Amino acid sequence: MVDPEFEYLSAKAKFKFKDKKKSVNATANFRIKKDSIIWISASMLGIEGARVLIDSSTVRIIDRLKKEYYEYTFEELSTMYDFDFNFQMIQSVILGNLIEPYKKQRVEKSDRYFFYTASRGVYLFENFIGAKSMKLEKVQVFDESSKNSISVNYSDFILVDGEIFPNEISALIDYEAERKSNTEIKISYSKLVIEKGPISFPYSVPSRYEKK
Repeated sequence: MVDPEFEYLSAKAKFKFKDKKKSVNATANFRIKKDSIIWISASMLGIEGARVLIDSSTVRIIDRLKKEYYEYTFEELSTMYDFDFNFQMIQSVILGNLIEPYKKQRVEKSDRYFFYTASRGVYLFENFIGAKSMKLEKVQVFDESSKNSISVNYSDFILVDGEIFPNEISALIDYEAERKSNTEIKISYSKLVIEKGPISFPYSVPSRYEKK
C-alpha cells in the first residue's frame, strides 16, 4: 500500500458532522499542504458558515453564524473528545492513509482483506487493506485505557493524476465506556485536484468576533 503523493491538494465534498451538541450538513472545500496545513471552508446554502485551519500544533475555527472563533491545541482537543488527536492522524483520516504505519507486523489474509494490528502506547490499531484495491478500506483504533474507539471506513476509490484516493469516508468515535453520544463524521468527495503549485490558505478573524 502506497500513500498518495502530492504537495498541494484541493477538494470539494459533502460533509456531515454530528455529536452530542450539534449536527452539521454542509458543502466543504478542503485545501491541504501535505504534512503542514489543512484548511476547510464549510458552507450551507452557498453561505460560508465556518472556516477551519489546522497546523502541526493548533486547530483554529471561525463560526461566521455566531460571530465567534475558537483555538485549540491538540492536547485540549484530545481532552475534549477523550482521544489522542494530532495533525498526522487527521490528515491520514482525510486521505485514507494508515494512521499507524506498517513496520514488521504479521499480516493475515482473507478473501477481502490483508489485516494487521499495531500498537502505540495505550492505542491498538486494526488495519484492513483491500485485497483488490490495495488501499486502506477500514481502520479501527481502540484506546485500551478508556475503552473508547474510532472506526473509519473508506470506499469508492478514484484515480487522480495517478494517485488513488477514497471518494467516501465514514468515521465514528464511540464512547462506549462513558456512555456518551457518539461523534459521527462523513465526507463524500465530488472533486479532488492535485495542484501544480502553491495554493493559499486564507484565515483571518474579524475584530468584532468573540473568542470562545
